[in-house]
This record gives sequence, structure tokens and C-alpha cells, in this order.
Amino acid sequence: MRNMILATRYARAVYNLAKDGNEQDNVFNQMRVVGEAFASDQEIAGFINTPMVRPADKIKAIEGMLAKVQVSEVLKNFILLLARKDRLPLFGDVVTAYQQISDESHGVTRGQVRSAAVLGPDDRKRIEELVSKATKKKVILTYKEEPGLLGGLVAEVGSFTFDDSLTSHLSRINEQLTRSMN
Repeated sequence: MRNMILATRYARAVYNLAKDGNEQDNVFNQMRVVGEAFASDQEIAGFINTPMVRPADKIKAIEGMLAKVQVSEVLKNFILLLARKDRLPLFGDVVTAYQQISDESHGVTRGQVRSAAVLGPDDRKRIEELVSKATKKKVILTYKEEPGLLGGLVAEVGSFTFDDSLTSHLSRINEQLTRSMN
């Protein structure tokens, strides 16, 4: 929890700096690429996360890496700041928090739809329209098949949950029968 609070503060600061140069989206795209590189390469992840490597050595290595890639000055300075403060392990959380801040500023909300079967493009579009209407925001949904639902779907977007699964229908029927028998 404490890490996400700290990551959110860093993300807000970077977002505001990027906003000053009108490069919020560019910085975010670069952050995602760097974050994926940090997370996907075991050597890099180990190097970043180990307390056995001195911050000065991490700074030197990060400076060398940043000299070879094209990233904005805002992002370059931010990554070096994290290295100086020995907070590079927070980078993935900062990327997540930055995305939330960016989504907020663009009036976008994200969520997940779990369904018993694969949903076709028309079904997905209809669900996105319904959820968008209910949340009054543009919605970006990810879809996941969950055979345990038996049928129907569950959409979770922020604090909004739409549960139209067969499992929940059966549960409600069971509750009504139990109440009526008492």
C-alpha cells in the first residue's frame, strides 16, 4: 500500500512535468516500453531490485542504458532520480499509477469482463456501450474467459460491477427459495 502511494506521487509529478511540455502520452508510451524491459529481463530486474548493488553503480548503469535509447528528457531525468533515491523497484508501480492519472485526464476508465465463453466483436461493443453509458466515461475493457461462470458474464469497472452470470442468478434463486421456506 505504501509503495502505491509513493508511486502515485512520483507518477503525478512526472505527469505534470510531461504535461508542461505537452508530451504526456509520449512519456507514457516510453515508460511502458522501459517498464516492460525492466520486468521482462531477469538480469535487469535482479540488478534493479537487489540491495547488494550500490545506488552509485545503478546510476552509472542506468545512465549508460539511457544514452543508447531514445527517451524524452523528462523520462530520462525521472529514471535517474529514481536511481539516485534507490527507488527503481517502484518503476512498475509508477507506470501503473501514471496510466490511471492519464486515463482520468482523458475521461477513460478501464475494467475487465469475465465470461463463460468467448465474446464476439458485436457482443463486446454492446457491453462497452452499456458500461460506458452507466459510468459516463469512455471504457476500455479486457476480456477473459472463465468457464466456472457456467454462463453469462461479470463486468467490473472501478466500483461498478455488473453480474449477469448464471452462477449469480442461481444464487439469487436459492436465496429467494430459502427465504420463502422460512
